[in-house]
Amino acid sequence: MRIWIRILLSGALACLALAIGGAWLFKFGIASFGISSTFVLIGFGLSVIFAVITIGTLFVSILRKQPYGLFTMFVAFVVCFCLAGYAAILYNKASTNPVIYNVSTDLVDPPKFSQAILDLRGESSNPVELDNRQKELHKGAYDDVQSLVLNSNKDSAYTMALELVRERGWEIVAHDEQEGTIDAIATTFWFGYKDDVVVRVRGNAEEKSATVDLHSVSRIGQTDLGKNAERIRDFLADLTEKIDHN
Repeated sequence: MRIWIRILLSGALACLALAIGGAWLFKFGIASFGISSTFVLIGFGLSVIFAVITIGTLFVSILRKQPYGLFTMFVAFVVCFCLAGYAAILYNKASTNPVIYNVSTDLVDPPKFSQAILDLRGESSNPVELDNRQKELHKGAYDDVQSLVLNSNKDSAYTMALELVRERGWEIVAHDEQEGTIDAIATTFWFGYKDDVVVRVRGNAEEKSATVDLHSVSRIGQTDLGKNAERIRDFLADLTEKIDHN
């Protein structure tokens, strides 16, 4: 029984190592996206199996009144349950968001990326242009991702937008106050995925208001699990709050 409990704990820790280590293999440039994703998926899959086996062993131990290793098995179950739960969250995002990696508030005239960003993306990255299929996928799923009109002049809106980009820790590649554009790179925490973002601020009639648009594109993968849309929503919401408090 003791050996079995150790196997369960070792299996749980192995699942954790596969899930986190697999992500970091890509983040630190050790392995390709395909290899790292495979490790992560194996970790998630095994965590479900070990969670079921561990909870079953827990029940058997309680019924037989064999308290040895209950805490160890509980720890193993919690580790596997958390991994399986996170996998379920990712699956839900994948099933409830369109298969898309390119999101913009303006589908007719999306903000253009600077050449500096395009050079960094490389030839193997996803294209930044929005095709008709992607525009159709926006409808219904991302109807709320719209241009933001602020009761502020262009200069103030641009200054606040640039400040917010810095607060978020995005890497600013280029910015042009006259054109009202900010090109930046947003890097995800676990995998280190790089998504390119361009913010565009335009002054409206008589410079009494300004319109802010964002265009966010993932470099790799056919789906972003809703991350680009979430990033745009959060940015515009925070920008509105920042403008209102100044």
